[in-house]
Amino acid sequence: MDAMQQERLDYQMWMMGAYVSNAVGVAVSNALNGKKSRAKYLEKPFSAMEKEERERTPQDELLRFEAWVAVYNENFIKTHEGQG
Repeated sequence: MDAMQQERLDYQMWMMGAYVSNAVGVAVSNALNGKKSRAKYLEKPFSAMEKEERERTPQDELLRFEAWVAVYNENFIKTHEGQG
């Protein structure tokens, strides 16, 4: 087996581990939390999600960043209330 084949096999096994990890996480969450569990198995393969990530426009990224900043600021304020 050459280096390229080994690298491809390593990547495939790593991806398999990611899928199994997600499945086990969902199963454990459902077992521990019952109907309250919000865990769900992946709706799409990772490759489809990666493709969607690549297809985002700069405007999409700006909106995503603005949402992240809003959440970060809200959490910061809650964490530091009454400390200053």
